[in-house]
Amino acid sequence: MTDENELERGSAELPFARAYDYFKHMTGVSLISIGGVFALIDGPTKIERTKLLAILAAIGLTGVISLYQASALASLESKPVPHAKLAKQVQYSQLAAMIFLMVGLGGFIQSFSGALK
Repeated sequence: MTDENELERGSAELPFARAYDYFKHMTGVSLISIGGVFALIDGPTKIERTKLLAILAAIGLTGVISLYQASALASLESKPVPHAKLAKQVQYSQLAAMIFLMVGLGGFIQSFSGALK
């Protein structure tokens, strides 16, 4: 049987477990999205170079933010950070990663659907 103290201690040790999983997932999504962009631009569609660079930069920033934040959360055992500071950093990183992914994928869908005409 589990001891109540073990449950409390376990939840305190991993306060940002969901955020870590979220950033791991977002890192994978951004890598797959970049691969998809490169796969689809090689075909008959023509997307302006500046628009393509903006799309790749936005999706790339999602990956960089997510990878950095997942790494920061994974290193909490060796380098503790005050909970309030880390909570604010996680919130801002989640928002930034989501916004950059929306901009990148939205821009690509708009460009790709316009190129299919």
